[in-house]
Amino acid sequence: MAPASSFTFNVLTDTLPEDHSIPAFMVSTTRGFLPRQDPVIELPVEFNVLESILSRMPIKTASGFPGLLANGTLGDTVFKELPNLTDAIEKYRDDLPLMNAIYRDYSFLASAYLLEPCHQRFMHGEGYGLARQTLPSSIALPIVKVAEIVGFKPFMEYAGSYALFNYRLADPAQGLEYSNLRLIRAFEHGLDPESSEAGFVLVHIAMVRRSGELVKGAVDMLNGCSSRDRDLFDAGLKAVISALEKVNAVMNTMWNRSKPGSYTGFRTFIFGITSQSMFPDGVIYEGVSDEPMSFRGESGANDSMV
Repeated sequence: MAPASSFTFNVLTDTLPEDHSIPAFMVSTTRGFLPRQDPVIELPVEFNVLESILSRMPIKTASGFPGLLANGTLGDTVFKELPNLTDAIEKYRDDLPLMNAIYRDYSFLASAYLLEPCHQRFMHGEGYGLARQTLPSSIALPIVKVAEIVGFKPFMEYAGSYALFNYRLADPAQGLEYSNLRLIRAFEHGLDPESSEAGFVLVHIAMVRRSGELVKGAVDMLNGCSSRDRDLFDAGLKAVISALEKVNAVMNTMWNRSKPGSYTGFRTFIFGITSQSMFPDGVIYEGVSDEPMSFRGESGANDSMV
């Protein structure tokens, strides 16, 4: 794990993509704030029932037909089909990129399950009202377990689930070109790469693609300072400016790729629990704690680079 410099914070120059014993997210000079390797798409067979529910969940599924969230049957499906898969998580706990994929999938399911009633009311022109106030143990126990392993909160997070660990490459040979990016999970129509939901998420991935250049520039500046190497410092500063210009250029495409009028169709599912009228007392994580828990959501999230 080669550090980029002698300063304390460990920035990788080699992301070690074959090493599954270290976290999926570590800052590097090549991939920046993206995960060390592209996200895991398919879970082991023990999670087939979770995969089945998530593939049927979006308002419009990959097949183009209405999914569970379209007709308000996700909650019933969870109770009928989903067992507690905590033991399966324990079996694979040493594979940290896989743990991150499991965290991503459970966080999507948790958010969709809790906010499904609010979406149904919104689609009928009503106020959001109350969300479900209890997360069933079949979701609560696994998400708390896997969140502890990967170091995220047991609710949807920008990096670990909603955006930066939620993409796949249509053609691996083409890499991280925007046209080659697809979502793994979605709430509304996001499995269609031309949809506003896909655009909303994929623009962020396209921005963070440039973060390796930003990190390398910052590292070179710091190393230039510590070694009193003016040329290295200047090169690093130019790299930082260039990277930020590229990030801003991608940001300027946001509303071409994600129409503002479409945002409300999936926004419901990226609300958090904290300070939201849908969760006046927080959420009980069944089997975890009798005290309500509260976590912020992703509806106002943007990358810290911006």
